[in-house]
Amino acid sequence: MSNRIAIIGGGIAGLTAAYLLHDKYDITLFEKSSRIGGNAYTLATPDGQEVDIAVAAYGKYSYKNFFKLLSRFNIETVSPFDLDPFFSFGLGFSFCNLDQPRGLYLTPGIKALMSQNFAILRPSHVWDVMQLLRGLRKAKQLLAAGELDGLTVEQALLKIPEISGDGKLIFIGGLCLISSMYCDDLLDAPASFFIQKLNIHDDLLPPKCLFAVRFARNRTKSYVEAMARGFNDQIVLNADIEAVLRPEHEVVLVMKDGRKLTFDQVIFACNADQALALLPEPTEKERKLLGAWRYTEGRIAVHSDHTYFPRRDLIHGYTFLYREQGRYIETSISGSLWALPGVSKNCNLISTQHPNFPIDPDHLFFEKVFRTPIFDFNSGATISDLPSLNGIMNTYYCGSHFGFGVHEDAVTSAIEVARAFKVDF
Repeated sequence: MSNRIAIIGGGIAGLTAAYLLHDKYDITLFEKSSRIGGNAYTLATPDGQEVDIAVAAYGKYSYKNFFKLLSRFNIETVSPFDLDPFFSFGLGFSFCNLDQPRGLYLTPGIKALMSQNFAILRPSHVWDVMQLLRGLRKAKQLLAAGELDGLTVEQALLKIPEISGDGKLIFIGGLCLISSMYCDDLLDAPASFFIQKLNIHDDLLPPKCLFAVRFARNRTKSYVEAMARGFNDQIVLNADIEAVLRPEHEVVLVMKDGRKLTFDQVIFACNADQALALLPEPTEKERKLLGAWRYTEGRIAVHSDHTYFPRRDLIHGYTFLYREQGRYIETSISGSLWALPGVSKNCNLISTQHPNFPIDPDHLFFEKVFRTPIFDFNSGATISDLPSLNGIMNTYYCGSHFGFGVHEDAVTSAIEVARAFKVDF
């Protein structure tokens, strides 16, 4: 009999581990919700369209293992210019002040330029963007010289005066987008971590993103379904696990209905705090490394309320509705779902993360809370040590928190777990 392996968590990390191991081992994947995929969430709209409301875009060059995985299933991806070489869908960025009639619109296409009366081409805007590029180069130099060590993002910005004005707004907004963190949490985060993330994932930033960003043509559900196809009958949804016991030579999952399920090994592919909560007797190392993690409970609302948004031509892509309050800004991040490939331009739905404006209930179509890791000095210090937990007491771990919090990190960490079971990718 092959080893019986329990995999806890049906996001991209758990799915990758299950896909790689299911041919050789007797795996069972447990997901506490009613669906698999985690932040890869494809939603059906009232008019029968399908849209991705959370994860949607990937860097062709920085997501190496993820794209290798997609190639195994012949999942087709598209670039911003594949569908229309004269209009880069999904890559516009608009910043609109909720309290003042002020906006910054980095949206593609001649219509967008005309809608803003070519304001983005004004010398002050162009200067701030050019200074931002200089500031990013300086940030990388400071990172290489070790001069960002121990500094928060807020402290690092004092050493990079080039990033100011509209450039600072773009910089902070972009970091909020790629981390799903609130601005105050971001300002307290390690500068070296985020500059390194921008260094590695520079294909998610302009101008490289225009040629490197890819979208799944048939939405994220295409690869979620493809990965699970070989072990669908080994997936337990709405799994209610009370605790994970680890007597010698086995693992016991205690369910809330009293059942006890015995396995040889367990793979935690869930959030670090959730894994720790399931262990009545964690090791000291598990308590230290897993206990360092906090998570953002981020509400995402899918709606058609455009009341607080600028004209439609100016919200083609991502829109940051912000207020100048707190230590810098408070911002929501909205994605125009008609800007995604394959979605009708007649669609009027917007997916808003961290809403900071009232949404008319009559225009609210769907809402859900997504948990995403907070990268601070405590959690960031554990990342290099997390793999050392694998193999102890028949227990293994993987997830996006093993890196920079993106799909690529979840996939890569699951590949490393599979290698521990002598399965290569």
